[in-house]
Amino acid sequence: MTPANLLLNFKVDTRGNVLMLSALIIPVLMALMGVAIDFQFTVSQKNKVQRTLDSAVLAGALLRQDGASEAEVQIEVDRYARAMISKQGGELTCGAITVSFDTEAEDVRGHIKCDQPTFISQMIGYDKMDFQAASVATYGIGRVDVAFIFDVSGSMNSNNRLSNLQASAAVAFDELLPDDQARDGSVRLGIVTYNHSLNAGAQFNQVTRRRRFASDTGNRQARNRYNRHNDARLEDTSNGNQRYFYYEQGTCLEANQNDCDEFSPYDWDAARSPFMGAIADNTCVSERIGAEAFTDAAPARNARMIAGNPHWDFDASDRFKWYGQREIERWGADAYSYGAYTGRFATCRDSGPVALTEDKAALNAHVQSLTANGGTAGHLGIAWGWYLVSPNWAGIWPAASEPGAYDDPDVSKAVILMTDGDFNTAHPDAGANSFNQAVAICDAMKDEDNNIQIYTVGFQVPGNVQTTPDGQTIMQYCATSAGHAFNADNGEQLTEVYRAIARSISDLRIKE
Repeated sequence: MTPANLLLNFKVDTRGNVLMLSALIIPVLMALMGVAIDFQFTVSQKNKVQRTLDSAVLAGALLRQDGASEAEVQIEVDRYARAMISKQGGELTCGAITVSFDTEAEDVRGHIKCDQPTFISQMIGYDKMDFQAASVATYGIGRVDVAFIFDVSGSMNSNNRLSNLQASAAVAFDELLPDDQARDGSVRLGIVTYNHSLNAGAQFNQVTRRRRFASDTGNRQARNRYNRHNDARLEDTSNGNQRYFYYEQGTCLEANQNDCDEFSPYDWDAARSPFMGAIADNTCVSERIGAEAFTDAAPARNARMIAGNPHWDFDASDRFKWYGQREIERWGADAYSYGAYTGRFATCRDSGPVALTEDKAALNAHVQSLTANGGTAGHLGIAWGWYLVSPNWAGIWPAASEPGAYDDPDVSKAVILMTDGDFNTAHPDAGANSFNQAVAICDAMKDEDNNIQIYTVGFQVPGNVQTTPDGQTIMQYCATSAGHAFNADNGEQLTEVYRAIARSISDLRIKE
């Protein structure tokens, strides 16, 4: 045989080997692809069964809580689960649902085994894939108290954020308070809103201190007395319901107008006179200062909020911050926000807190009435959300809204913080910015003895917000875990976020 014939035979043999290998490999690859497809479908079926079993066991726990017998619970769990599983399709078959009870832990346990027929893997002899699902729910939790914290600062007027919030909140209320659920106090929701200040509503007098004194005759005396007490609700003795503050009127006599930076008889003409300016009747508050600033201690003499008063703009040397103005004018004019004093601390939105309630209509009406304006003092919202569910504030809220005890195993608590931006406003007397105050409040609220689940929702939050030294936004930092922190870029996502959080709260009874 010539070399040419040998080479020809070699090529023929090589071709035959490739064909033989292809004949072996292609069916194996197809079988593997088939197994992968069947496996993926089976995983999807298992996830559906798991959700069904969770719901069935949770329903059984609620029945047990209402006094149903173990036999009645077992029948209902089996009936509920089988009805849902039968709708899954795919020729899924499941065995009997085993239901057991742990009376000491007050748990209901469910277990089920299922077989999912394969469709492609049958070619290699795998007719089915089996799996198991288990779930545990407790009937020891009898109540869930939830505080919603909504940002109503001015930026919420952009991009339909406020209307999206209103729609999403309604979805969350429906999830937590479904119309077919008996109103038995087992789920109660509360609401607090914030911008640069917070409306304390009917709780204003309980959380602030009062200072009463008559009008003064000298500007310096008026201003000094106001500065010493501007964290109280200031009332005129001649009118117990009138809150007020002092400011100064006058004309600068200096050749250089910017030299008028002190309250001195040499800088102002003799015609200057004190003016007692009335503050519109409001119930605004700022943060708490002092030893209890970052706790949920009940309001007391030394643990109260800064009342809603304008704040004089003086620096450490007690010199008037001039800001280039030529004359201190009446409240509401040019000096209001940029000159003699900052008036925003005497203002807030009309939406006061809604104490824990199961009245869904009232909750929806409150949210639909929200308006937005002003800065963002997010630490105030976090603090008051905590107060809504804190048993230490039981004497502040109406009797029907008193939060359950921290150590009550029948009570679970959740706080949901929502914001669209940076925390940028704090009262000058607090001595710390909003972000750092929020960090301190979240640290205290997350104490494990409080048993509070903290969820956070960032809605269209810009990328340049403040972060902790390790790079966490306040939303990431305050959340109980990474799985408790959510972001949404549009209204649809916000609705899904609130729906997911509401379902998570509803499933607080699910233990595994």
